[in-house]
Amino acid sequence: MKHHRFGAINREAPVIGQGTWYIESGDRVRAIATLRAGLDLGMTHIDTAEMYGAGEAEEIVARAIVGRRDEVFLVSRCCRRMPRCVAPSPPATGR
Repeated sequence: MKHHRFGAINREAPVIGQGTWYIESGDRVRAIATLRAGLDLGMTHIDTAEMYGAGEAEEIVARAIVGRRDEVFLVSRCCRRMPRCVAPSPPATGR
């Protein structure tokens, strides 16, 4: 998998990643398996956001990367100031 430097953090990320918008709308077992298959293929860049499925997408990602967190380049957005945020943010859990 080809990589490129990601922004100002000077870290390498794969050029092909996995997006999770609407991932919660289908079968969750299949979604987790799909994310894991992507990791196996080198698609270790996962893009998610707390507003995707009111946080459910991040829960699916969390389950998919259990035991593999160190190999994942995880990108998440917070929408606290976005007017279209679908749900208020839950308190931080440290996960």
